[in-house]
Amino acid sequence: MCDEQQKPMCEPLIDAARAGELLKLHPKTVKRMAQAGELPGTKIGRVWRFRESSLDAWLDGRLKFPCHPSPEEKGSKLQ
Repeated sequence: MCDEQQKPMCEPLIDAARAGELLKLHPKTVKRMAQAGELPGTKIGRVWRFRESSLDAWLDGRLKFPCHPSPEEKGSKLQ
């Protein structure tokens, strides 16, 4: 039988090393960006923790609104 008072499972948290693997960044860069508020994460004690879904959403937002023009845009301005 299913317990109706059962809490839903929380998304597992990952450490800076795993976040760095996913984002192709060094773990120290991940920690620095999280400390600066540039990357979604939370510090639990002395350890930074991240949700994969939050990192994915952050990355998706960065890809939709790039800071630099695409190569096609650069090429069209040069012609």
